[in-house]
Amino acid sequence: MPFPPYAGIVTPAGTRRDGIPVAEATAILHRFAYVKGRLAIAAAAFLPSTPEWEVKGALALHGSIDADHAAAIAARIGEMRQPAPSVAEVPDEALRAALDEVLAATTTAARLTALYGVVRPQLRRAIESYIERTNPLCDAPSVRVLRSVLAEEATVDAFAVPALATVDAQDARDWSAHLQEALAAAGGVDGLAARTSPPPLRYTRPYRFDIMPARDSRFTGIFDTSTPADVVYLDDTRSADERNAALMFKRLREMDVPEVIAGIVAERWAEERNADARGRPWTYYASMMRQVWDEARHAMLGQALMESRGVDWTALPVNVTFSWKLAKHCSPVERHIVLYAIEQSLMPKDRGKPYEHRVAVESGDRLSALFHDYDWADEVLHVEIARRCLRPELPGGLAEARARADELWTRIAEAIEKDPPPRDETAAPDWWTRFARQVLGRAPAPVPETHVKDWRPE
Repeated sequence: MPFPPYAGIVTPAGTRRDGIPVAEATAILHRFAYVKGRLAIAAAAFLPSTPEWEVKGALALHGSIDADHAAAIAARIGEMRQPAPSVAEVPDEALRAALDEVLAATTTAARLTALYGVVRPQLRRAIESYIERTNPLCDAPSVRVLRSVLAEEATVDAFAVPALATVDAQDARDWSAHLQEALAAAGGVDGLAARTSPPPLRYTRPYRFDIMPARDSRFTGIFDTSTPADVVYLDDTRSADERNAALMFKRLREMDVPEVIAGIVAERWAEERNADARGRPWTYYASMMRQVWDEARHAMLGQALMESRGVDWTALPVNVTFSWKLAKHCSPVERHIVLYAIEQSLMPKDRGKPYEHRVAVESGDRLSALFHDYDWADEVLHVEIARRCLRPELPGGLAEARARADELWTRIAEAIEKDPPPRDETAAPDWWTRFARQVLGRAPAPVPETHVKDWRPE
């Protein structure tokens, strides 16, 4: 019996397909990488100010996926007789203008329509067309990369399809039509269609983004500064299950960390684009978007733990105090330095991530123990991401980061004294007692009244 020819990837007839010449192939792939990169940046730009919890999580995941895809496609171009382009390198001014229009979306409905109703479907169709047209033997490496992109787009669809069903139909049609016109003026995602006249544009550079954190109407106490959970989880005199309950809340509250990191990504990208600078390598953005997703996933771990105990987690004060402070009072690099110092402080065994995992194990909550095991592993990675990404700004390494972080906390505290967050009295004053009683089945030990002004996340 003869073996399948051509490694099983193509029939003999398929090998004779005319295909796409290298010059044209690299030009199209450059556009794909650029669109994927812009989707990642849009996810970062939208995440902090998008109020819906579920959409924040989706933006975190999809932005990380897009950043990785952009890197993979650009790397493939580097295998085709020319250096790999920067993902941020604009292949077509009309395409840049069309993708800028996505940034004009200020509501969740408009953002969903732009990302999931227009750009992604057009990109997907262009990728499918490329795979159908190219010779599957000589261009097999490109096909492999693009097929993996399409496979992960199915993950995106699991959120996108039901999410788009929630969008107002008329508003979606109007906004979608405008973005379709803008992309048509660029010849479509792949640039192969006949170009039309561009519509009047709604987004004008320089790039500016709203990075102030938001929560939807389900949440109360978003500026509540009481932090009993932060006191309880470190109190060795309390039972392990009570400290574990506090850790459950700390994980849930962690959504403010991806809000911070997404803002860093968006604003650093804007700095470079406004200056028309080549800027940081795309590995910086891919690493940072990976951390955005990890941190959002940690908040989801808290959500899952709450739901496993029947707790209405939206009734808890999942506050934005940390992300609000940093967005208001620090530059992007300063925010990153603060996070690096925090992440490094979580490594010691006595009070860091190893301690949190140990508390979860001792509590007997197997799900919490599993989650905190992975949370710990992620944070080790995040220390390395921060160290690598901040190397140009921190020639003194960790010692310099700690010193600068201390200075920043002092400066932030002084600024908060003069310009405090909005007064928030919407959280029930006994929320911790009621929450702990539901989780533990008994009243928790009293917590000394405390209002920590610069509590640290994670």
